[in-house]
Amino acid sequence: MLGRALHRLLLLESNYYNIIGLGFSRLETKHDCHKSKVCLHRINLLDYDETSSFLRQHNPDIIVHCAAERYPDAFEKNLDASFQLNVDATRNLASECLRLASENSYISTSYVFDGGVSSHVYPPYKPGSKTNPINSYGKSKWEGECAVRDILNKVEGLGQGFIVRVPLLYGADCVDLNESPALEMMKVHLPQNQCDSNETRTIKKIDDWALRFPTSVEDVAKVLKQMIDRLLEESDDNAFRAGTYHVASPHGCTKYNLLHLQSNLLGISSDVVEKRAVGDSSGPPATSAPRPQCTQLDCSDTWRAIGQDFKFVTLEEGMEKALCGFPERFM
Repeated sequence: MLGRALHRLLLLESNYYNIIGLGFSRLETKHDCHKSKVCLHRINLLDYDETSSFLRQHNPDIIVHCAAERYPDAFEKNLDASFQLNVDATRNLASECLRLASENSYISTSYVFDGGVSSHVYPPYKPGSKTNPINSYGKSKWEGECAVRDILNKVEGLGQGFIVRVPLLYGADCVDLNESPALEMMKVHLPQNQCDSNETRTIKKIDDWALRFPTSVEDVAKVLKQMIDRLLEESDDNAFRAGTYHVASPHGCTKYNLLHLQSNLLGISSDVVEKRAVGDSSGPPATSAPRPQCTQLDCSDTWRAIGQDFKFVTLEEGMEKALCGFPERFM
């Protein structure tokens, strides 16, 4: 999702950038700047020989590593394969970057923090705040960060590794509500068995406990582009230093709050929402992977590094784009 957004953005300036888009499962995507679908190169990051051969053939200046198992619940169900993708493949990519002298922008997560439950370090978190992931997904991303630092950033502030932590993401080109936890609640409004009858529905419990900061991948892509531009500048005065950066919208809400906002944008009344879903503020969901209550990120160091603040889209504006064409687009 984030990779597609960045690919789409960079293609708008294809005379300046030579972009190679990679994927594994979804290899076709539609970009507004192209009349036809854009095809991505298929690559399996767990096939190290294939990955090494491809990278050495193209010798990139910068690799933006977005691929991951990013769903905490799915991660717990397939631990070995998920750790291989999030940690082992990350270590291999970092090693290839070292050989090729390529910059590596590694996308990580706010779930490396625990919300203060054990660490007693509370949000908003700066890049140097103490980490303490409480689920396997967060642990894997932290281990990925460590691999990037150990291989590429052995000296503080120097190196080829740029770690970018992000929160809950959503995008404008999703074709399945399951592509983003910020959209999946809207499944309560999809017809069941092609019959939109309230009698056939069970009321869904939606998390109303954890505070999330849903962030548009289109916004994150714009910040990543600014980082890339700084990396490509040759002036030492404008050098963008290796390290850890945070990119997150300041607009927070629970998933249940978000469901009401999304429904309102689509003209679905609160009465209808409450017949289909109920907010659960009792604590973290007992049947899913553990999650912290709040991992808000402090982005001030990022804005200082790129030389300007960034204005994120409001949740209303972002969700209006993300849900355009609902429900037909997602059926």
